[in-house]
Amino acid sequence: MIFIKNAWYVAAESHELTGNLLGRTICGDPIVVFRDSNGAPAALEDRCCHRHLPLSLGKRTGDKIQCGYHGLEFDKTGTCVSVPGQKRVPPNASVRPYPIVERYRYIWIWPGDPDKADPSTIPDYHWNDDPNWISNSGYFHVQGNHQLLVDNLLDLSHVQFVHATTLGADGVTDAPLHTYRDADQVRIERWIMDKKPPAMFATAGNFLGNVDRWQLISWTAPTHVVIDAGCANAGTGAKDGNRNEGITVYSNHTITPETNDSCHYFWHHARNYRLDDTELTKFLANAAQTAFGEDVDILAAQQRNIDSAGRHWEGIDINADAGVLQARRVVTKMLEAET
Repeated sequence: MIFIKNAWYVAAESHELTGNLLGRTICGDPIVVFRDSNGAPAALEDRCCHRHLPLSLGKRTGDKIQCGYHGLEFDKTGTCVSVPGQKRVPPNASVRPYPIVERYRYIWIWPGDPDKADPSTIPDYHWNDDPNWISNSGYFHVQGNHQLLVDNLLDLSHVQFVHATTLGADGVTDAPLHTYRDADQVRIERWIMDKKPPAMFATAGNFLGNVDRWQLISWTAPTHVVIDAGCANAGTGAKDGNRNEGITVYSNHTITPETNDSCHYFWHHARNYRLDDTELTKFLANAAQTAFGEDVDILAAQQRNIDSAGRHWEGIDINADAGVLQARRVVTKMLEAET
């Protein structure tokens, strides 16, 4: 399994960690995530150094984890501090600790070289806990390679077909597409002018006629995507910066590799209008969950066909793949640098 490991990934949503132990495979590594007695997150290799049992099957005792097999206890640094039935702890009894940070209602983990873990490089997802925004969030376990999901988010031409009843509407694939690359970032811009709004936006913005619609995508390597999406009444100048007669949604996504054929998909949708409208919040949450669930089904079917294709099969690229190809080139260079 080949992954970029010198990067921040989301291990869990903050609410997933209470007094429990959460076992999750990240970049091929079994990891247990938990909170200490003060509520601070911690992460260790999810494999007891004695007989390999996952520590996530044990229990938390204060600031330590007790293995559920023979009772060995490990502190937050991964050091074994107690072995039942003996006073002396073997000097090499330890498991690997991982750098971990809680930010934006997410638990971020660094599976690579701990000396390179710089929290200032965690991507900006401030919408998820900004009081000026309402954010709906969710999680999917995807039976597909993480890069397939990144490709999906960088090529939104599929919304016209996969999400016809939610995010999709006519005119998306025919709209001009502009792609920009800067270091480890790729930006993709598409404006769909004077067209009917998609169902979700029509309801959220009470649009009665045609709209000017935008999809402004920002990808930060290796797996973090922010989509500035919205609609405004056609001809009111949204493309020139005037969004007063429209609505904006930040559709934010971060993907964490699990294995070659699976990944963890964390998303949140944020808006800064009608903040007290609880019914709208429920509607948008359900619409987003439904739409992204459609993507998950597509990716699983895609992965099954990739696995069965054989070495002789060759695919093609189309114009809409411009951003996908740029991102894949960045990832290839990052992998070469690490390996």
